[in-house]
Amino acid sequence: MTDRAKGWLVDLRPAERWDDEACCGDLPAEETRMADRLCDSASAATYIRARSVIRRGLAGLLGEPPAEIRLASEVGGRPVLHDHPDWYVSWSRSKSLLLLAARYGEPVGVDLEVIRPISPAAGVLRTVYPRTAELGAVDQSETFFTAWTLLEAAVKATGRGLARGARDVWLYRPSGESRCALGGIRNAGEVPWSGRTEQFAVPGSSTRVMTAVVTRGFTDPIHLDAWQLPDRPPSPVTAAAPRRLLRKEVSA
Repeated sequence: MTDRAKGWLVDLRPAERWDDEACCGDLPAEETRMADRLCDSASAATYIRARSVIRRGLAGLLGEPPAEIRLASEVGGRPVLHDHPDWYVSWSRSKSLLLLAARYGEPVGVDLEVIRPISPAAGVLRTVYPRTAELGAVDQSETFFTAWTLLEAAVKATGRGLARGARDVWLYRPSGESRCALGGIRNAGEVPWSGRTEQFAVPGSSTRVMTAVVTRGFTDPIHLDAWQLPDRPPSPVTAAAPRRLLRKEVSA
């Protein structure tokens, strides 16, 4: 059900798309203070917009005001919603791009990478994934970035982190294919895990990105809205107390 599993891929950069004052209103006080501590206005704007997207996406699923959603982190860094323990959320940022996904009832992990030259690709992948040689040549960007994003998404889904959890992930490369696929995750329960990678072109740009979604069970229920902002929740969800604006100007 798409109302039980949802994802968004968002470009945080085009200033004309954003109302930064309204985005500030989606954030709790501690996050606006965090934005204040950032060293420049562009970084502050990107942070504010990203947190607004995360909170607006969750607000539409949970039926709570964006600023009132309690977001915390487990020891391994995985986000957790203590008020909604059956909901799982994951996000990833690469430059000015954000990938967000939430799912009810089963863990989910996502990763997003801007496609760019990596050299030596096999050496970089081998630093976290000892079975790199089993994938064959990984110099093609599609091969490397499907492997890397699946690894990152898998360890986010399990909450184990890349340094500790990548060794538990099994990747394989189907015969004749340039893309890698997820074969499974060791010591992660009896329910099988599945992963999906997709490549997207950033509108109005030559940039291309690779995304990965890993979840326990099937990935099909994750409906990904590419380049669409989450709808701002209707009243009374938006009737949260107004938040103070940042002292400095925020702009892209």
